[in-house]
Amino acid sequence: MDGGAIYMQAVGNAVHAPTGLPSVSLYGATRDSLKPRREDLADLDALVFDVADVGARYYTYIWTMMLAMEACAESGKKLVVCDRANPVGGETEGAPQDEGYLSFVGMHPVSVRHGMTAGEMARLLAAEKNLDVDLTVCEMSGWARDVDLSATGLPWVSPSPNIPSPATALVYPGMCLLEGTNLSEGRGTTRPFEIFGAPWLDAVAFAEKLNALDLPGVSFLPVHFRPMFDKHAGETVGGAMMHVTNPRQRYGSQPEPRRTPGPGANRSGFRSFETGMRVIETARRLDSRRFRWRTEPYEFDSRPAIDLLTGSSRYRELVEAGGDLAPEIERHDAGAREFLSRREPYLIYPDRKPAAVAFVGGHDSGKTTLIVELVPWLTARGLKIGTIKHSSKDAEDDVTGKDSHLHATSGAAVSAFVTPARETARRFGQEERLEDLLARDFSDCDLVLIEGFKFLPVPKIEVTRARASRPRIEGVLARVSDQPPEDSLPTHAFADVQAIVNTVLRLAGLDRTVRKP
Repeated sequence: MDGGAIYMQAVGNAVHAPTGLPSVSLYGATRDSLKPRREDLADLDALVFDVADVGARYYTYIWTMMLAMEACAESGKKLVVCDRANPVGGETEGAPQDEGYLSFVGMHPVSVRHGMTAGEMARLLAAEKNLDVDLTVCEMSGWARDVDLSATGLPWVSPSPNIPSPATALVYPGMCLLEGTNLSEGRGTTRPFEIFGAPWLDAVAFAEKLNALDLPGVSFLPVHFRPMFDKHAGETVGGAMMHVTNPRQRYGSQPEPRRTPGPGANRSGFRSFETGMRVIETARRLDSRRFRWRTEPYEFDSRPAIDLLTGSSRYRELVEAGGDLAPEIERHDAGAREFLSRREPYLIYPDRKPAAVAFVGGHDSGKTTLIVELVPWLTARGLKIGTIKHSSKDAEDDVTGKDSHLHATSGAAVSAFVTPARETARRFGQEERLEDLLARDFSDCDLVLIEGFKFLPVPKIEVTRARASRPRIEGVLARVSDQPPEDSLPTHAFADVQAIVNTVLRLAGLDRTVRKP
């Protein structure tokens, strides 16, 4: 109960000192110990799962939850999941494992970095495993998949001794792969999973080889370290320390497209799983004679640990053969994209806060009128709404000669006009990125309706009228029109306000809380 047990250490039953209640271990010395027994649940009305996860398939807490769900289904008990933020956000990485490689580091096929909360995962598992369980998810409020954990104001409490910080959680989905090798993953140091190596590696050569790969969002420094425990304890280890230069992937929880290595490639979002695969490949190529795969049983399973972690034998066999990893990485990318559609029905929280939907179309198509009409309807749903009007040309927004206008034209970088009922800040210079504007001025909104920004990667609704011009716009997902539908896009009449509202909520991901799997 104190959270002090180390990596793969069996924990026995005990007494919870503050209450005197029995504490039943769900991680003992045998595989049978992982699931609650019927007699453990006999006197209970409900079982509550209130455990912080780190968003990686191999982190076994979600599988303890799944086994508890099975036990509750078999015993007719209620299971309550107290939901928590996913500390690594909503992005997905890594293909679901092959059916023949299910284990306690992945008891159901899901992406390595699944981008779900425990409550959302419980909904998926209940549906896909056909569990007849009385499941309740106590939902969070105000969280979205792109919200950094630091922005929540919540303290970080280590979910296990070797995940001491959110930075560790971010790299864990890839660097945990080193557990399947004789490389140190930094256990026994103050930077587990961020520093790594082996006594037989040349630190400078290792870091240079890794940097030459120009992996997205990360760079490497040569280091030497001496683990206090675990692999190579007490030995001087040559290795590298990773520095994540860009932790974020692209909007909408979509896997970042791989870039061809070259200058600037590492400016895209960090890909932990790909990084872990490349680290192992590089270490083996530097010294294949002393590199070894783990052969000891791993989480109650005697199969190669690296196969259980990657979900098949393909990666291990490619590395052993010195083959090209690119096709295997592409396979994992494709599997992660496919998992997005699988998880969608079970998601509760939006992809971003604030969510944004753009209304685009030609001049005089009715965009402004439509947005103004939608705001009170969306506000009535309990949402805090913001609006943005974008113009491709500069325009005056004040009355010439007024004091506020004189302030604005004085040459100041920022000029504000404040009254007891409103405040307006004008910033002068080059147009800033939409994401920066949303983060600074709309962070407390649930949804921002945007007029314009035809070419930015936000969900778009085209607004058309027969009398209006109609520029070509890519990426439209729905349409509001005074004409009959012209293709397969959802098309609504201007008067069908409720249908438009529902489409806006769907595109923003804000309809998820009312879905039932």
